[in-house]
Amino acid sequence: MTTDNKGLRADEVAEYLAKNQQFFHIFPGLLDELSIPHPESGKAVSLLERQVWQLRQQKQLLQDQVDSLVSIAGDNGVIMQKLHHLALRLLQAPTQQAALDALYQQLQGPFAVEQVTLFSWELPNTSLAGLQQLGVRQDWVASLKASLTPGQPVCGFIEAQWKQGLFKTTEPIESMCCVPLGWQSVWGVLALGSHSNRFQPDLGIYFLKILGELVSSQFNNLFNDALPAEPELTLSQS
Repeated sequence: MTTDNKGLRADEVAEYLAKNQQFFHIFPGLLDELSIPHPESGKAVSLLERQVWQLRQQKQLLQDQVDSLVSIAGDNGVIMQKLHHLALRLLQAPTQQAALDALYQQLQGPFAVEQVTLFSWELPNTSLAGLQQLGVRQDWVASLKASLTPGQPVCGFIEAQWKQGLFKTTEPIESMCCVPLGWQSVWGVLALGSHSNRFQPDLGIYFLKILGELVSSQFNNLFNDALPAEPELTLSQS
């Protein structure tokens, strides 16, 4: 190993050792002379002690990741149970009005959504209390409709006009989610509002898509919006 007048830089030494991993096999005596500071106390410790500390840190990091995954799995299980219960309530409803009432009750109850409103742009075959119509003459309504795609809920801190038009409340709406309704086209929107940042832009929409499908399936017949055709199943011949 050679040096110039300026000496070796630390990164050069690190690069050399990374490329020559047999170095300490050739010069094992250098291990006894290494001075390795403990990351927490700063005291000099042996290489073995430093490795043990690092392994403990890695183990704790992995444990934290496992705990996080278990917690997320538990939360997802609770949400799925709520969606399952909502689906049962919709199936058991004797009328469309009863189904709509059950939808509001479940979202404001078990799901704890502070503000819930169901809107449609088209006139339904049957009028229901709680299903409101939105005209497209106002700019914000046209903008809202143009931004929605079937099966793609939109969450976040959405435009102020949307919040004011969708939620008739004096309480501030910090975040909201617009769940498009309809299979072939968007005939309506399920608007969910929160007084906190619950519906952040990066919120996962998997369960919200399921919610939209449940609501669309229940009320599509009011707007003559047919379900998409199921793909044909082909049986392989062996």
